[in-house]
Amino acid sequence: MELLITGASSTLGKNLVSHLLEAEISSIRLLEHQSPVRRENCETFQGDIQNVETLVKACSGVDTVLHLAALTHSPCAKAYFEVNEEGTKNLIAACEANNVNRFIFVSSGAAVEGGGAYAVSKLKGEELVRQSDLNWMILRPSEIYGSQMKEGIGKLIRWVKKFPIIPVIGDGSYLLSPVYVDDVVQAMVEILKNDFLIKETLNLCGPEKMTFNELVDRLADSHKVRRKKIFLPLWIANLGIQFLSIIKSDLAFADQIPRLLCTKEQSIDRTQAVMTYFPRKIEEGLHSYLPEKQ
Repeated sequence: MELLITGASSTLGKNLVSHLLEAEISSIRLLEHQSPVRRENCETFQGDIQNVETLVKACSGVDTVLHLAALTHSPCAKAYFEVNEEGTKNLIAACEANNVNRFIFVSSGAAVEGGGAYAVSKLKGEELVRQSDLNWMILRPSEIYGSQMKEGIGKLIRWVKKFPIIPVIGDGSYLLSPVYVDDVVQAMVEILKNDFLIKETLNLCGPEKMTFNELVDRLADSHKVRRKKIFLPLWIANLGIQFLSIIKSDLAFADQIPRLLCTKEQSIDRTQAVMTYFPRKIEEGLHSYLPEKQ
């Protein structure tokens, strides 16, 4: 297999490359843009997801592309579409120009209408992938946590461990399905190895759905601490986001609230029907990496 990976500098990308090297995937090329991605036994290629010419060169001699690169946090809604929609369009064009056989697009479990600018940009990326002439796969990971995962659930885990009071946006009844990073990576490795698995949209979620309130309680139980939740009305949360925007803070961005609150497709029935996928419960995932830091 001649494989190109975009977004390999992300924590998920780094984990994936490590597992692929262990699995002895024959040839791995990493697309490097701003963040360094150099790894032993991997070829590094300079390129920009917004520059078709560099992407055409990066895809030369490649038969499979795994597209992880994405803009996940930005104060500018337009930027999400420039990177996540137009960037995906550029990469598809480069793949088609090079007769790349397989295109694996890592989308998001929050890729739904009403999920904010990031969510819609990923949804539009999915539409471009399905309309292409490539043998495509679309993967929709939910809220990923694990070692070195500092955003999302990772941030919540640190808060529960350190602070006696946990802020909750709204009433905390919205559903999440946290998934351990190694379970996502192992699924990606299996998909890469299975050339016959094409034209499927698969959810890579955890085995359970839980409300945000339940997640906080289970994290607290896992750390053997008691935590009090303070509920923030949406208008207060949005006001806080506006203030952070004014002072140009990157602590939080406007689209993160609808991304958290939106209704997501979290069933893994189809995923388990076409491949081996048995993700860990939250307590099992936490036990896999937290003991070493306690």
